[in-house]
This record gives sequence, C-alpha cells and structure tokens, in this order.
Amino acid sequence: MPPTTSQFASIIAHQARSATSIQPYLSAESSSWKNPDDILSILMLVGGDIVQEAVAQLVGAGPWGFTPVAFSFGWLAYSVTALTSALGDGRLMPQPDYPAQVTNAKTSYARENASWILGRLLRDHEKRVLAEIEKKHVSNLTSGGLTIAFYRTTSNGRSGIPSRDLVYWSGVAVIAVQFGISIIPGTLHGNWIVLIVTFGGILLALATSAQAQWRDEKYAARRVGEDKQREVACVTRGNGSGFAMVVISGPNGLRLEDLASGRDKQRSTTLAVSVLFCILWIVLLLTVEGIVGDRDAWYLLAIGGLGMVQNVFAAGRRRSAGALGFHFDSRKEGDIVRESKVMDALKRAEEKEAGVGLCLLTTFFPGELRPDEERYWNEKRQALKEACIPWTRSWYYVNSWQPFCALFVS
Repeated sequence: MPPTTSQFASIIAHQARSATSIQPYLSAESSSWKNPDDILSILMLVGGDIVQEAVAQLVGAGPWGFTPVAFSFGWLAYSVTALTSALGDGRLMPQPDYPAQVTNAKTSYARENASWILGRLLRDHEKRVLAEIEKKHVSNLTSGGLTIAFYRTTSNGRSGIPSRDLVYWSGVAVIAVQFGISIIPGTLHGNWIVLIVTFGGILLALATSAQAQWRDEKYAARRVGEDKQREVACVTRGNGSGFAMVVISGPNGLRLEDLASGRDKQRSTTLAVSVLFCILWIVLLLTVEGIVGDRDAWYLLAIGGLGMVQNVFAAGRRRSAGALGFHFDSRKEGDIVRESKVMDALKRAEEKEAGVGLCLLTTFFPGELRPDEERYWNEKRQALKEACIPWTRSWYYVNSWQPFCALFVS
C-alpha cells in the first residue's frame, strides 16, 4: 500500500533532520580540503624508515658530504629514530633488509652479513643477472639450480666512492623544484612562511645526512693491501638460494668480510648532534602550524609529497654496483656459471677460480657427499695443498693459487 500524504511528509522531514545533523561533519571535512595545515602536522610523523634508507643509498656520492635526499614529511620521524639509536647502539645506517652470507674463499669462514649496503649489492645483482639469463631463454630459473656470477674490482682505487646515477640526480632535481614551488605563495600572496619552512627543511635534511659517520658506517672495511694480489669473497643468501656472487678484490678494493661484520664507527659527537637535529625538526613542525591562508598550505603539501616520492624512489630503486660504491670490470665470457644442478655449478666455479667451489660446498651441501663427489673434492683440496710451496718460515703462493693455499697447508 503506497504511503499517504502525511506519511510521505514525515519521511521528508526525517531526511531533512538527518542531513542537518551531519552538516557539521561535512563542514569540517570541507575545511580540511580547503586548508590542510592540520594534515601536514600528522604527515610529518610518518615515513622515518624510508628517509633512513634513502640517505643510506645516496650518502658518499656528493662533494663535501652533500646527499640529495629531498625534504619530506618523514624527516621528523627519522630524527626521533636517530636519537633513539644514538642513545643505544649509536648507528646511523639501517639494518640489512636483504639476507646475505659472506664466505671468505681463502679460509672458507662464513658469516652472516650485518652490512646494509652489501645486502643491497646482492639484491640488485641477483635480480639483474637472473633477468639477463631469462632473456637468453636459459632453463627455467624456478626449477632449481644455481647461478654463480664472477666480478673483479677495478684498479682505479674508487672502491667506497659511489658514482652518481639517476637516483642521485633525481634528488638534486626535486630539491630545486621544491624551492621553486615554495616561492609561489610569497610571490602571489606575500606569504613567505612556506619558503621559510621549505628552506629550513631542506637545510636540515642536507645537514642531517652530511654527518661523516654515515660514510664511515657504510664502508666500514679495510682495503686489500698492495702486498696482496687479491682477496676472494662469495656472497649468497645461503643454502637454498639460486644465486651467488664471487667478488675478486684487487689492491685498494674493499674487504667484503670486514664489511659484512658491521663494524662500529660511532663518533663521540653523534649523540649531541642527534639531540640538536631532533629539536630543530620539532621547531620546524611547530612552524608548519603557523601557515595561514586557505590555499597556501597546499603548496607545502605538494612540496612534502614530492619529497616523499623522491625518498621512496631513492630508498627502493635497484642500482648499479658503481652507484653502490663497488666498481667492477666489465664481465667477460664465462663469468656467469649457470647449471640446473647445484653440484655441477660448484664444480664449474671451482674450475674457473680455485677455492670458490670448495668454500661454497659446505653452504649448499652441509651433509655427507656421494663417494664420487667426495673423491672429486678431495682431489681439489690436494691440488691446492700441492700448489703451496713452503719457503723459510712463511708460505710462498704460486700465481692464482695465492689467496687459497693457507687454508690447506698444515
């Protein structure tokens, strides 16, 4: 039965009252869209971990400590995290976000990686090499097997000095664009507080990332001495991984075993500097509250949002070895060993570089071996032992056997 006229009027009146009751909420929502200054204060408290990883990616590439990580909403949150760390372990670099195990090919000693940058080196090269193999239509990578890639450091002595790539220059470009945007409200409305906040934020961001401890931690490793021809280290995610990279470091190259240990490089001024920067970032947050005008806050929202996009890009982007501070010679034919069976890959790697297969053997085959495999590896151990010639009270290493002999001589 259709409603009567009186019932219909009652329904309309009830809907009108409901609309009136939610009007304050709609007005508040409309106010937030017109002037998002309250949102800015909240956004300043998120994204600290992204900022930390972005700085870790770019530190060391610029002159005089210049690290182009743009001003964003996450810097205040990061400053609190940095202060907490300074009160604890005193580290600035983030913890590794990609598991890795580093094995010295001379001693076969393996250690879990504690270096963020070394984990990123493995992550980026594993993805890149496996993608190259897929393009060549090699056997299905998901069906097992092992890929071993060999890398040789250059002799230019630039290890630990990152090259500048797209990630670096994107930071420089975003900082310039942020300055340009911050000038607009002052030019149009005479409100220069957006420029003041932006300039202060960029200056604080650059100063925070310019601390020398950043670079000290990032490349906390000794260099291969001139008295040694080279050092060989194998980096992999461990048993079950389908990829391993072998880094042959020449004179002045970084010792990856040192790097993996995550050595403490805390400076005596770290705590005081962290407290100072944390206070300054809080002052900047309070300054954000002083932004007035219906539209001017949107400029700062655009500046911070652009900076956040750059931070995310810098933190997650895959990069070349040179951009990470590891400079390798161009790969030669046969520098990538790929076999569908792990044991076959280790044997080929051993034939290519003595000691590599042996040092990875216990990682991928911790249990007992087959009789024929046992004989093969015993022969390789014996060959390395015979290549070492005792001379007076030290050992004389012959040619390419040099880094490995000490392990097998009793």
